[in-house]
Amino acid sequence: MTLPNPCRGLNSGMRKSGWAVASLFIAAACSSKEAPGGADTDGAVVDCTHDPRVDTYTANLKHDGMRSMLEFTLVDSNPAPPARGSNVLTLKVTQKDGTAMGGRLTANLKMPDHGHETSVQPTISFDAASSSYTIDPAYLFMPGVWRIQFDEYGDAEDAGTSLDTGVFYFCIEG
Repeated sequence: MTLPNPCRGLNSGMRKSGWAVASLFIAAACSSKEAPGGADTDGAVVDCTHDPRVDTYTANLKHDGMRSMLEFTLVDSNPAPPARGSNVLTLKVTQKDGTAMGGRLTANLKMPDHGHETSVQPTISFDAASSSYTIDPAYLFMPGVWRIQFDEYGDAEDAGTSLDTGVFYFCIEG
């Protein structure tokens, strides 16, 4: 995904008609480094590792669900920790007594500070042998804090209220 380039559309007429100062600022921004994938940046490096919302990734990272009915365990991330680009996540969802859930799961990957979701929705599959879900790809396309929300619906056929919701936050540096 390529972000809009503020440098496009400037012409000499703009600079001649009082836009000279603004053009200098925009030109300075336009001469900065280009991020992978073609997105222009201001040359700043995103470091959100000290954000209090961010989880420190470890294999088998556990979170209680928001309703305290289920436990969500991020078994694995490939790459580990989650990184910019495509990731494959393995997740187990269990009841409090340890009984594995294997119903319908949804995933929402969003940058809460930007208000947008990922540009590629993941496919979610369930492996009965390991009682785990695979989320592929978990596409985290830009640096910053990402909120990964899982909603477990159990065996419910309708798209009503989920049984519980698990949330993980990761910092994607860049």
